[in-house]
Amino acid sequence: MPKLDLFLDVNRQQLKDLSRELGKDIGLHDKSQIKGVRLLLCNLYIQGQRQIMVSRRKESLGGKRYNPLDVGYKMVISSLDALKKNGYIIQIIDNHNKGAITTIESTDKLVQWFKDTEWSDDRIDKKVGTYVTLRESRKQNNNAVYIDFEDTKYSKWLGERIRQYDQLLSNFKIALLNDDGVEDKEFKKFTIQRRFINHQATSHNMGFVFGGRISGPWVNLSSDLRKNITINGDTTVELDRSASNLNAMYQVITGAPYPRTDNPYQVEVDGVAVPKHITKNFSSFMQGSKSPKSAAHSVLNHYKRKALEVKNPKDKDIEKYTEYVEFKKSIKPTDIAQAFLDKHPKIANYFNKGKAYGDLISCWESDIVFEVVMELTKRGIPCLTVNNSFIVPLQYKDLVESMKDITSYVDRREKLKEMLT
Repeated sequence: MPKLDLFLDVNRQQLKDLSRELGKDIGLHDKSQIKGVRLLLCNLYIQGQRQIMVSRRKESLGGKRYNPLDVGYKMVISSLDALKKNGYIIQIIDNHNKGAITTIESTDKLVQWFKDTEWSDDRIDKKVGTYVTLRESRKQNNNAVYIDFEDTKYSKWLGERIRQYDQLLSNFKIALLNDDGVEDKEFKKFTIQRRFINHQATSHNMGFVFGGRISGPWVNLSSDLRKNITINGDTTVELDRSASNLNAMYQVITGAPYPRTDNPYQVEVDGVAVPKHITKNFSSFMQGSKSPKSAAHSVLNHYKRKALEVKNPKDKDIEKYTEYVEFKKSIKPTDIAQAFLDKHPKIANYFNKGKAYGDLISCWESDIVFEVVMELTKRGIPCLTVNNSFIVPLQYKDLVESMKDITSYVDRREKLKEMLT
């Protein structure tokens, strides 16, 4: 479900006037309230009659980078309530979240109003405040806290490359089909960003070296739904980087991917083969843990969450949880961790160094993914990323297959420093 997009606004005075008239009709007269109405109308028009998630928390929506229209929470809440009261939206407040989160969708009355007033896609613009975001490492009330920052040479360079990528994608029609092959949704007026994490204890900002994944409205779709994405009507294929985080470590630390031909997650303990999904989870959690023991604790919690703590767990997640619980009865979890580290001596010392270091490793992976994105952008080839995978039109499958695992890590931050000295 998409969240309220703070970057949307109309680009015609006619629509501004119509929004103001609607605002007055529903009892809103303050200029700031009208701005809130206009933001909601833009989002509702772009999403059609799909639900949108909106925060009702009484807290700042962010500075200019993240909220370029300078919309306040009071504007949003008063506009939501007025639109609902007058029958323009359906609003469902989540009572389990103290009224902080609500979902909204257009009613037939609002859809008709859009038609009568001749709204159209080309009359709505993205008001991009930033292509690079920075958030605190800890969330508040389970929400990310975004912070302002002073641009560096690297963030300016990166912002321009993301702008080029964002502009390329805006020239293509990206749609999601239903199971019958009929278009269910078109992704429109979205903004691509790279989202970094701030670890102050490590040193403020540090040149954007933690996290840095690429956002996009398709990232929250399930892998099954992503198979139904089309680009300009063409079928797409999703290609994963092989052992992505692990290979990113090898590429940064040794200068080349994992050198052997066997599966890097294939390990044994006392002659007993460890199921690969277990080894893979230990590898993942040891990148951000402080010890093999704490990683083992995180692995168990991970299996529990997916198998026991969701409404409709997948059969495969229940099977994996059951298998892990049985497996650790005969094999100590810390022995699994040690067997994995023994298999990878060249990078073993870079595991179990804490959360900040885990986010640094994630940034290595994100940087490599973005190197592929930049090359495809230069060639005019549309590519959607989901963490460590690439969604591209089927005709580019072989090209991306040949690039995704061998593209080198490039320390662009250091290169920019060298250019300036």
